Amino acid sequence: MNQDNKNVFPSPLSLTLVGVQFVLIGMLAFTGPLWPPGWSIRGIGIVGGVVGLWALQVMGLRQVKVFPEVPGQGKLIVLGPYRWIRHPMYTSVLLVTLAWTLGSPLPYRILLWVGLVMTLSVKLRYEERLLMERFPDYEAYQRQTKRLIPFVW
Repeated sequence: MNQDNKNVFPSPLSLTLVGVQFVLIGMLAFTGPLWPPGWSIRGIGIVGGVVGLWALQVMGLRQVKVFPEVPGQGKLIVLGPYRWIRHPMYTSVLLVTLAWTLGSPLPYRILLWVGLVMTLSVKLRYEERLLMERFPDYEAYQRQTKRLIPFVW
């Protein structure tokens, strides 16, 4: 993979993971309420939305991507929510979809959400491997931050 090239094409693994991710998100979105009942559950979704918007604001729209491959012009972001967690966008997706799932906690929807957690877990590990190849200081950044949950994991 040529990291100097601005157009880095997604690998078959990336295409598969992103495809599965979007199918699972879509299935959760279309099988239950997007604004779940009860403020405690809504709060989970709101926190997820705020984390995602904050991460987007810090990263900037030019650097946002759905595939794990790092473009040649990509920069390592360590500000904002990235000070505490390496993947705030993943955290955001998981919190919003958790709220959707809890809004109608049917067994098949819980399985869809667990499948999303597993898919994003594989995707973030793959992305971290690519980030370590691209950014020499990524390993030190990993030691200072957690993956998805501040101070926990």
